[in-house]
Amino acid sequence: MELFSMDLYLSGLQQFTNPAMFLSSFLGVLVGIVFGALPGLTATMTIAVFIPFTFGMSPYISFAFLLGLYTGAVYGGSISAILINIPGTPSAIATSLDGYPMSQAGRAGEAIGISTISSTIGGFLSVFVLMFAAPAIASVALKFSAEEYVGITLIGLSIIAIISPGSTIKGLIAGVIGLIIGIVGLDPITGYPRFIMGQAELLEGIDSIPVMIGMYGLSEMLVQISSAEYKVTVEQKLSKIVPPWKDIKRIFGTVVRSSFIGVLIGALPAAGGSIASLVAYGQEKRLGKRRDLLGTGIIEGIAAPEAANNASTGGALIPMLTLGIPGDAMTAVLMGGLIIQGLRPGPLLFQQQMPFVSSIFISLLLSVVFMCILGLLGARVYAKLISFPKKYLIPAILVFGLVGSYAISNSIFDIWVLIISGVVGFLFRKIGLPIAPIILGMILGPLFESNFRRALMLNEGNWATFVQRPISLFFLVVVVVVLAGPVVMKKLKKIITNTKGV
Repeated sequence: MELFSMDLYLSGLQQFTNPAMFLSSFLGVLVGIVFGALPGLTATMTIAVFIPFTFGMSPYISFAFLLGLYTGAVYGGSISAILINIPGTPSAIATSLDGYPMSQAGRAGEAIGISTISSTIGGFLSVFVLMFAAPAIASVALKFSAEEYVGITLIGLSIIAIISPGSTIKGLIAGVIGLIIGIVGLDPITGYPRFIMGQAELLEGIDSIPVMIGMYGLSEMLVQISSAEYKVTVEQKLSKIVPPWKDIKRIFGTVVRSSFIGVLIGALPAAGGSIASLVAYGQEKRLGKRRDLLGTGIIEGIAAPEAANNASTGGALIPMLTLGIPGDAMTAVLMGGLIIQGLRPGPLLFQQQMPFVSSIFISLLLSVVFMCILGLLGARVYAKLISFPKKYLIPAILVFGLVGSYAISNSIFDIWVLIISGVVGFLFRKIGLPIAPIILGMILGPLFESNFRRALMLNEGNWATFVQRPISLFFLVVVVVVLAGPVVMKKLKKIITNTKGV
C-alpha cells in the first residue's frame, strides 16, 4: 500500500455528490452540540444512543453522522461549562476554570467565541495529522502477526485500566469483566458454545451496542434520576460571540501548542480528550505569557483545553482505524458503529476500503466546519436549551435508547441486555467501578483471544514466541511499564523523600 497515494484522500470525494452526506454531517454536529451542552449527557452516551439509528444506512452516510455527533458533543460540553460552571462533558472540566469567571464578568459570549475558534483550529489540525499519520501507521501494522496484535491489545487494556477514575485495581477488574462478557458465544477456533446458559440468542455473543447504550445511556439516566433535581437558568444575554482579530492572535500560540498536545494524547490508546485538556491547561500554566492570571477568567485558559480536547478527536481515531484499538471511550463506541456496518477497523481497512477511509477524513473535516458555523451562530439557542427540564429530557432519551437497541436486530433479547447493562452500570458507578474498561474489554477481548491462541497454535505451544519477535517484545515491555510504572515511581518518590529527611 502506498503511504500517501492521492486515492486515499480523494477516492471518497465522489460520495459527497450525495446531499445526504452534508445533511447527515450537519445534523450530527447539531445534535452533538445540543446533547454535549446539556449537563450530565456525555459525548459517549450521545454516540451510543444514536448508533442503532444508523443501522441500515450506507456506511458513508452513517459515519458522516456519527463523526458529526463526535465532534459536536466534544465541543458542546464547553457551553454549559462556561455559562453555568457544569461541564457538559468530562473533557470540558478544565474549560470551566476560566470560562465561568469570564461569564460572571459579563463576557460569556466572548468566552463561547474563543472556545469555538480554538475548537475549530484544534479540530482542523487533528484532521490533517490523522490524514498523514494514519496511512503510515497502517502500512507498518500490515506487517503485524498474531504476536504483535496480542501486545497491542494488551497495551489498550492496560492503559484504560491505569487512567480510569479511582484505583488501578478497579480499572483492571472492570477490564476483566469486559473480557469475560466478550468471550460469551461460539469459540472462535473450535466453534464450541461457551457461557450461553441455554440461551440460543447468546450463540453469536453479546452485542456490544445494547451494552454500550445500557452502560452509558440508561445508567446515566438512573444516576440523574437518583440525584437531586436541578434546573438552571442562564440570566446573561450573550453578545460579542465572534472574537476580534487581536484576541485570535493572542491565543494562536496557545492553540497550536495545545492542539499538538491533544493529538498526541488522543492517539494514546484509551487516553482521550479529558486528559488532553487537563494536560494542555497545565502546560499553559507552565509556559503561558499570562500564566499567573489563569483561573481568573482569561481567554488563554479557555483556548488551551478546548483546542486540546477537540484535537484529540482526530488523534483518537488514529489507533482505532489503523490498529483496531480505540483511542478513548467515544471511539470505542464508534468502533461498534463500524462493526455493525460489517467493517473491521485495522490496517486492512486502508487496503480494502480506501474510499471509505477517504470519506472519514473528509467527513471529519466537514464536521469541524459545521461545528464552527453552528457554534458561532447558535450559541444563544444552546444557552436556552441548558435549562430544559429533566422530567422531559430523561424519558425521551430512554425511549431513544430502547427503540434504537431493538432496531439493530428486532430482538426483545437486546432490550433485556440493555436494561440489565444499565442497572449493572448504575451499580458500578455507585461503587466507583469505571465503565470504559468494560466496553474496551468487550471489544478487545475477542481480538486478544483469537490472536493469542493462533500464535500458540502456529508455534506449537511455545510461549517464547511473544518475546522472540522484537515488536511484540516492545509492546509487552510497554505493558509492564504502564502497569508497574506508577507503583515504582511512587516508591522511588517515597525513598527520595525519606532520604532527604535523613
